[in-house]
Amino acid sequence: MYKVIVADDEPLMLEGWKTIIDWNKFGYELCGAASDGDEALELVERIGPDLLLTDIRMPGLSGLDLIRVLQERRGLDMKSVIVSGYAEFDYARQALRFGVDRYVLKPIVSEEIHELLQELRAPLDSVMETRRSSAELRGAAVQSCISGLLRGEPAAVKEAEMLLGPDNRPLCMLLAEPGLEKRQENGPSARAVLERAAERLQAKGVKAWAFDDAPSRAGLMAACSTPAWLSASVRSEGHMSDLSLYSGAGVQGYGAVPLLHARAMAAREQSYLFRRTQKEGSYTEMLTAAQNILTHIESGRPSAAEQSVSELFKLFAQKEVPSGWIDSLIRHILDRLSDIRPHATEISAVSARSRISAEKELKLRCRIEAERIAESLAAKAEIPEHPLRAAIAHVNEHYRDKLQLRELAQKLGMSPVYLGQAFKKETGCCFNDYVHRLRAEEAQRLLRRTDMKISEIAERLGYHDTEYFSAKFKAATDELPSAYRIREQVTVS
Repeated sequence: MYKVIVADDEPLMLEGWKTIIDWNKFGYELCGAASDGDEALELVERIGPDLLLTDIRMPGLSGLDLIRVLQERRGLDMKSVIVSGYAEFDYARQALRFGVDRYVLKPIVSEEIHELLQELRAPLDSVMETRRSSAELRGAAVQSCISGLLRGEPAAVKEAEMLLGPDNRPLCMLLAEPGLEKRQENGPSARAVLERAAERLQAKGVKAWAFDDAPSRAGLMAACSTPAWLSASVRSEGHMSDLSLYSGAGVQGYGAVPLLHARAMAAREQSYLFRRTQKEGSYTEMLTAAQNILTHIESGRPSAAEQSVSELFKLFAQKEVPSGWIDSLIRHILDRLSDIRPHATEISAVSARSRISAEKELKLRCRIEAERIAESLAAKAEIPEHPLRAAIAHVNEHYRDKLQLRELAQKLGMSPVYLGQAFKKETGCCFNDYVHRLRAEEAQRLLRRTDMKISEIAERLGYHDTEYFSAKFKAATDELPSAYRIREQVTVS
């Protein structure tokens, strides 16, 4: 069906367009009627009709002015017909100059309009075929361009700048494929679902492009910074219960598209592995091995830390763990090391290199950190520890537990009043506020790096009431835990 909009300031004419003309019989659908030129312009911009029938003299924009403005804004990629009660040559001449397809005199006669609609079918069919061919060519060009970006071809970056837009925007990517347990032969393909999602995003002003990634798997790349929002937008398209989604984010520029794809594939590999090996407890076993590495580092034992790295990589080989999962566990170790010493160097993804070199690099990093901590511990051992420093160290280590100033003072042989005053003078805040601040910092790390519920984080940090935890978190950070998690997701993406 071709979409039609009519514009006329005479109510009887608008009623006639709605009731006298048999639009459906000739393959048309009347999608809107406007009583002035400005309203007609808004309808055209919103609906995108294939055919516009308009009077000349109307309030606001005249029919000729309406067509002129449409040419200037978007090009007249539709058929247009002037329907007027004025048979003046000047009007007809202007209509021809603006590329109007027909000039029809009032009053309208249904037979004449039906004949006109029949005559316009052939040129409309031609326009539609041209649009379809153009869309297919552009789709093929986009597919070729994104494929080149995924292969890391330098020429593809310049091609993407011309075809997709500026190379200075954050990018997200989704990969979609039929779920392992939910394969339906009659459902839409992953590519079809993502193409519809891309069209809807484009209509909202978000640049998005669907592409084929592998047999049965398609991708969607979008110029946005929040993968959660992109995933929600795609799921709103429907038919997603049969598809699994994996997202990647956090890159800027077309040259980083291979990394973006690698992150989405890592999420896919982790998801598959979780489902297939969860019953064997593999992830818990490897996470425990990773924790052993950190324990040895924090205790200042370089050789034991290196040995634990070797044991972790042996587990990787025994369990046939994919590179994406290895990257996840290595990032867990590096995140903890960055907490110990900020601004430490990163280790590149295993997916881009060999496991042997990744193991050597991680061993080196762990040895350096363990040796540094061992030297620090040795230096501290030579100096008798002041009770106040012991108190602060105890709080830093046990802030998740139930702590009371009176009990700690008794343990250290100090007066509770003196310890409280000295504690505030040394740290800048009272004992309880210091404990809540440490808990808030740990909560921030968990909100950034895990999917734990806020209630679970509260319980882990020693709070038995989620609302009380949220109040203390806000007092320490000036925002609620939920707001912090949303802001960090947008910033990191």
